[in-house]
Amino acid sequence: MSHRRYGATMSLRVVAETLQAMREAAGLTADAVAETLDVARTTVYRWEHAKVAPKSVTLRALLHLYGAGESDTERVLAHLAAAHRPAWWHAFHDVLPEHLAEVIDLESAARVIRTYAPGVIPELLQTSGYAAALLRLRNPWEKDAAIERRVELILARQRAAFERPAPLWFWAVIEESVLRRPVGRTEVLREQIQHLRAIKATRSSRITVQVMPGEAPPHLMAEYGTADVIRLDHHLVADRLVTRGLHPETATITTNRDAVRAYMLAMDQSATMAPRRNAPIPPIRLTNGETL
Repeated sequence: MSHRRYGATMSLRVVAETLQAMREAAGLTADAVAETLDVARTTVYRWEHAKVAPKSVTLRALLHLYGAGESDTERVLAHLAAAHRPAWWHAFHDVLPEHLAEVIDLESAARVIRTYAPGVIPELLQTSGYAAALLRLRNPWEKDAAIERRVELILARQRAAFERPAPLWFWAVIEESVLRRPVGRTEVLREQIQHLRAIKATRSSRITVQVMPGEAPPHLMAEYGTADVIRLDHHLVADRLVTRGLHPETATITTNRDAVRAYMLAMDQSATMAPRRNAPIPPIRLTNGETL
């Protein structure tokens, strides 16, 4: 059974950005490469922007032209082979919009993700109950089966991030108000907070959660909303900045260095203002007077 593919996978992006970086390091222009290989300049552009994958024999010729060693060549060829295989998330094509597929693609290949969460718990840290309650709010017309399927996808993303051979380093700054916000029943919020406390109590965890106190002064990230900075596990592939909005069309992914750096500096400021990484989550007093 075949599934729809959602644009270039991260493996193809690794091939593309590696080719561009190595060409530039070799001091060659795209025109010179096109002439040497007897292809159109637009073909070189398409290879370097993940529009199309070069054939393995062509990729070898490009890497040889750029002076790559055998070990580097084999690594890039392995990424090319992976780019031709459907990724695990394609099995969720029935509930996976294209913009989210691109985020998951990056997420699954990431070495480090830093995130700021002013509104709700980040999806990679959500319990199934919390995730289901939010999904019912966002998709009130959907049947329970569809909601359950979306929850399965979130849990699959968590496994792909934290149960792989080299688990993701995930660093989140969460506003304290997020932990007070009623999402589902009180039991749902209690379970979610207990889950976060369990994460923080695990010294070997590759997850850092800092809770920004409600009385903290304004900080840069508070002005701009939810954002992720994603560092990928390849030194030639640029960091990504992911910002989101109410509608999928307002979600953006950029490699602009100035934008990534601005958000990284703002996240550094927020992390400095929040309690230290190993500080416990404080008791959370709800509007009904209950303390979690």
